[in-house]
Amino acid sequence: MMYDKAQCKILFQIIRVSLFDSDEFEINAEADWKLIYRISREHKIHTILCRGLEKISSKDKIPEKMIGKLEELWQIERAKDAVQKYSIDEILDAFEKDKIDCMPLKGIYMKEFYPDSSLRTMSDLDIFYRQGDEEKIEKVLVSKGYVFDHDGPHHDVYQRKPFMNVEMHHHLTDGDPVAEKYYKDVWTTKVHLKKGYTSIYEFSWEDYYIYMLVHLAKHIKLGGSGIRSIIDIKIFLDKKKEELNWDYVKEELKKLHLSQFEYWMRQLSEVWFGTEKTTPLYDELTEFIVDSGTYGTIKNYHASHVVELGGKNQNLSVGKIRSKLEIIFLPYEGMQEQYLYLEKFPFLLPVAWIQRIFRTIVWRKDKITSTLQSTNIEQDRLEKVKKVMDALELFESD
Repeated sequence: MMYDKAQCKILFQIIRVSLFDSDEFEINAEADWKLIYRISREHKIHTILCRGLEKISSKDKIPEKMIGKLEELWQIERAKDAVQKYSIDEILDAFEKDKIDCMPLKGIYMKEFYPDSSLRTMSDLDIFYRQGDEEKIEKVLVSKGYVFDHDGPHHDVYQRKPFMNVEMHHHLTDGDPVAEKYYKDVWTTKVHLKKGYTSIYEFSWEDYYIYMLVHLAKHIKLGGSGIRSIIDIKIFLDKKKEELNWDYVKEELKKLHLSQFEYWMRQLSEVWFGTEKTTPLYDELTEFIVDSGTYGTIKNYHASHVVELGGKNQNLSVGKIRSKLEIIFLPYEGMQEQYLYLEKFPFLLPVAWIQRIFRTIVWRKDKITSTLQSTNIEQDRLEKVKKVMDALELFESD
């Protein structure tokens, strides 16, 4: 657990100074720098913390060793940022030349909204492509020194030493039926060719914002998302809010059942980095996000899944029972990945369940026990997560 209201308040003040031209503030003598540093690392915002501290004049209360470490980490991120910029240009130029339809996603664009692109850390290059071009893509990437690492249900992963990681997405969403339906005809309805190109596509800024929220909602459902995601919203809206067609945005968010979610995330960004006042609900949201780290936690995942399985009435007792049964009796999609015969013979799902139970008893008894134990979430945490999910209305359409 990382959340501490007082320390988060100090961290958010530093972020305001770093990114949003906020007036300098007096550093609190009670600042827990170990915790603030840890949160910044867990949420991959250490570069932002470093820039904020550099702009504060009263550094005598800040450990010199920590400042030195942050400066060192920022130098590393600057080098990574330069390599990532070169790499994305290299890949897109090659795809354009070979007529491979594609669209850069997420952080690739978001970086450019920051005052310094190295402030916005990014682990992967995410690129969306038109299904059917897998062989052409592999040929291009291998020619650039990448090695195919693995494929998945929604993207393929390529790597190039020492740290380049490219995720080639053939789907924009990960199994959310509402979002899957919404983006079904994405190439003809939601994207357009980038000016001057014949194969590189892009969203309108309205659709970019909508996809940002779809992606964030997915992470919140699956265990949480980090402080960086809320910074992204504030940074983006500060730059683009006035030129967005909000009638279109609101209409599309209704289709995705994300209207309330967008409202709360936008408001939360203003509570943290703007002028909105906090409330007990914003404090609950803050605790959930801060304790999630960049990509969520398994505890938060199990807690939110219990809430989801509780059904429309969000009965936590029902959700607890269903979550344990689901570990033993995996849904069809999960079983299909383990028992390939189900793709041709889905009616054999009960047989596969029996097969899995016997295999688990013989070979994986300890693992299934530890997995079941990991779903034992404290009632207090469940109640807090339920309160957050009720407000965000993320499971209302399920």
